[in-house]
Amino acid sequence: MPSSTFFRLPEEKRHRLIDACWGELTRVRFTDVSINRIIAAAHIPRGSFYQYFSDKEDLIRYLLEDLRQYFITLLRETLTEAKGDLFALPLIAYDRFISRQGHTDPMLTLFIRLMTLNKGMDFQSLIGGHESFLPDPLWEVVDPSCLRRSDREYADQVFHLACAVLAFAIVETLEGSVQSPQVREKIKLRTDLLRYGGAAEGYKEEIA
Repeated sequence: MPSSTFFRLPEEKRHRLIDACWGELTRVRFTDVSINRIIAAAHIPRGSFYQYFSDKEDLIRYLLEDLRQYFITLLRETLTEAKGDLFALPLIAYDRFISRQGHTDPMLTLFIRLMTLNKGMDFQSLIGGHESFLPDPLWEVVDPSCLRRSDREYADQVFHLACAVLAFAIVETLEGSVQSPQVREKIKLRTDLLRYGGAAEGYKEEIA
């Protein structure tokens, strides 16, 4: 976490430093991040940086946690709009991330850039993620009555699958391989499969 000195900075100086940090993180891999380039872009002395952050790993964890909180807040708002229905989450969230005019949420664009630069990195462990994929602020607004089982472990798995539907739809859109209206129809189909299953009525098969 940043020091208290960082949070006491004038707003303009703090934003200038954070903008310089994000500029660096979206240009090179985490392992290649340069404090020298950051302080040059932010126009601050090197010693000042270490008054705010202990090292570059401390900086990266702070920025990723800030990004994580942004998405948790957005998804909580989305789930609240969906009245706690996890199956409704992918389509509503997609419309928030990708506008009907084709504009992408800027924080999502930033996150995709980080993922592209740092392929194979475990982002969840890097920012101290929880064992559960479903964070507490989201679990608080889930309506368990929408699920076949009402426990958190089950909700966690449904949330994981719903996020996979959302992520795949976003990738399809950003790659330009499918138009947004077609992607929305695919989301509806995939969430229908998630909600009701794909097996014919009466079909049963034992799971080993």
